[in-house]
Amino acid sequence: MRFRTITQELEKTKIKKDIKRSIEDYFEKKGFSLIEPNTFQDYGDFINSTVNPDLAKSVKVLGGDSQIYVLRPDITTNILSQIFAKWDGKKPLKVYYNSKIYRNETRGKIAEDYQMGIESLGENQVNGDREIVEIALNLMSKVDKNYILELGSSNYLDSFFKEKNLTEADELAIKKLISRKNRDGLEGKLQSLKLENTMLMNILDMQGSMEKVITMAKTYEINKEMKKAIHSLESLNEYFFDKDVRDNIKVDLSMVPDLDYYDGVVFKGYCSNKPTKILSGGRYDKSTEKYGLTVSAIGFIIDMNVVTEIRMEGEN
Repeated sequence: MRFRTITQELEKTKIKKDIKRSIEDYFEKKGFSLIEPNTFQDYGDFINSTVNPDLAKSVKVLGGDSQIYVLRPDITTNILSQIFAKWDGKKPLKVYYNSKIYRNETRGKIAEDYQMGIESLGENQVNGDREIVEIALNLMSKVDKNYILELGSSNYLDSFFKEKNLTEADELAIKKLISRKNRDGLEGKLQSLKLENTMLMNILDMQGSMEKVITMAKTYEINKEMKKAIHSLESLNEYFFDKDVRDNIKVDLSMVPDLDYYDGVVFKGYCSNKPTKILSGGRYDKSTEKYGLTVSAIGFIIDMNVVTEIRMEGEN
């Protein structure tokens, strides 16, 4: 958002601060404690923490020790190294943060995105999914009553791909076509790989009410991992069955996560008349293995710039 006057800029800062305080209070009432991410991340650690790091977008800095560092590109992977260096994993840990991330833009400028978020580590998987999704729904309802939380499962697609032994390039190409909802391109690609008679031909139709999508997805289960992925969504469906938020929840199994470290339930939150997602997150248990402990892990981030813009538009 561009400002014509300093008064407008100060007003946005004030509104963002008020929203931040409100969210912080809510997180703390839910038992989450504040953690402050490191501003810089060792370049090698950054490479190892992500499967396919976007090196072009990462802001690199040369330290006084001639080592290369990265200006914080992602908060979750940043704080995990802090946490696992001091945590034995014996008791569940719940943290929240409010910080900026940095990335290179196409024209050479450095973009700063202000985010708040939570991470729940070591909690029972079913309870963790339910709590985090419920918190996400609650926050979305405070931004706009006409909101939608889209639920998906990265495991459902990934487990299917494991059965097909595709090349990494073909799998990536298919995922890109799915994420762009490019039906014609997807059908052509699947035909070229002789996959036209598989679940992938119908993946773009697997979206809508929780019951409808779960029923449809079950007909295509071909391994235990796909069954487990649907079971996780069924558990959420049962939990929210008699709650007022059911109309705000949609399932989309064609959802491809923005980040490649998710390995379970994933979700994105949208408000009316705003195409940009406000909130996104998911489960990332396998990523904890890199830090010496394997624990249950789930969380989400909130785009505070978008939330602030929505609040300002509502007050005008």
